[in-house]
Amino acid sequence: MRIVLPYLLLVFTLLSAVNPPEPFARRNAHTPEQIERLKTAQTIHIHTLALTEKGRANSETIHRAISDRVKSFGLTVVDSPTQPHDAVLKVKCEERRSIVAMTKIGGDADQPGSPSRHWKGPACQFSYSIEGQVGPWRQEVRTTFEDSWEAAQTNGHKDSGLYALEQLTDVLKDDDFALELLSEWKQADRLASLLTSPDSSLATKHTILKLAKKAPGPPMLQALQTTMAQKDLAPDATQAMGFMGTAATPILLDLLQHSDSDEIKALAAHALGEIGTRSGDMTILPPLLAMVDSPTIDLQVQTEIVKTLGKIPDQRSVGPLKTLGVKTWTSRSNDPRMQELREAIDMSLWQISPNPHSE
Repeated sequence: MRIVLPYLLLVFTLLSAVNPPEPFARRNAHTPEQIERLKTAQTIHIHTLALTEKGRANSETIHRAISDRVKSFGLTVVDSPTQPHDAVLKVKCEERRSIVAMTKIGGDADQPGSPSRHWKGPACQFSYSIEGQVGPWRQEVRTTFEDSWEAAQTNGHKDSGLYALEQLTDVLKDDDFALELLSEWKQADRLASLLTSPDSSLATKHTILKLAKKAPGPPMLQALQTTMAQKDLAPDATQAMGFMGTAATPILLDLLQHSDSDEIKALAAHALGEIGTRSGDMTILPPLLAMVDSPTIDLQVQTEIVKTLGKIPDQRSVGPLKTLGVKTWTSRSNDPRMQELREAIDMSLWQISPNPHSE
C-alpha cells in the first residue's frame, strides 16, 4: 500500500491536469439565459493589455484598432467598465506569447484563428465574458514572423517589443476576430445583414459564408439565397446551405436539378449529404436516385450524388448503385474522375450494407 499510494496520487494529479475538476469546467459554461442574451448583445467593453519582454506597454493604439474593427460590424463600444454593457471582450497582446488555455483538439481548435500550440512569437489572445462568466471561445491573432528581435533588426527598428505591437496592430485592423465573435454568439440576424449589405467587402462576405454554419436559421438561409445571385459567392453560399437544416433541402434540390453550373450542382449534392447526415431526411433520396445515372450528368456531380446516397443509407439505393458500379468498372475511361466515382460507389454501398458488401 505504501508503494501504490504515491502512484495513485501521481495518476490523479495527471488526470486532473488533463480533465479539470468540475468547478473549473463549469467556469466556461453559460446559462441558457446568458446564451440567449449573447444572440442580441450590442454593447461591449473592451479590456486590452499589451506586454513586451520589458514589461507592460501602452495599449492605446491596439485598443483603438480593436474598437474600430468591432464598430465596423455594428457593435457599440463603451470605454468605462462602469457603463452599461452586455459583454466584455478581453485582449492580451504580447511580444512573446505566454502559455494560454487551449481549446480541445478538434472542432474549433483546428479552425483558422484558434490558438496555436506551438507559436511563441507575437500574438493577441481574445476571450470574452458575460456577467463575469468566461466563455469557452478563444481566438489568436499572430504576426507573420515569430522572432520579433530578428524582424525588428531587419526592418531597422531598435525596440523589438514596440515593433511587435505595431505589427500586431496592423494585423488587427483587417482581422476577422469580430466576425468570429459574432458567430460564436450566434448573431444570425447581424451576420445575415452584413452578408447582404452592399457596404460589406467581398472578403467579409466570404468569411461570413464560412462562419454561417455556426448561426443557422431563417435569416441566414434567406441571406444565402440572396447571395447566390453573386457569381463569386455562389459556391460558398451553396456549401453553407448544407448547415441550414431541412429548410434548405428544396433550394438545394432545385440547384442540383436546374443550375447551369456543374460546380454548383456538385456542391448542392454535397450540401444535401450534410443535411441528410444530420437530419435523416429521406425526402432527399428519390430525386437523387432519379439523377444518379442520368446520361448527361457530369462525373463530379454524379460522384457527389453517390457520396450523398451513402450518407443517408437506405436499401433503395443498393440496386441503382450496383448497376452504376458495373457500368463504371467496365468502362475503359482513364479519367481520374471516373476512378473517384468507382471508389465512391464502393464506399456508399459499404455504408448502406457494410456486412454483406464486405463479404
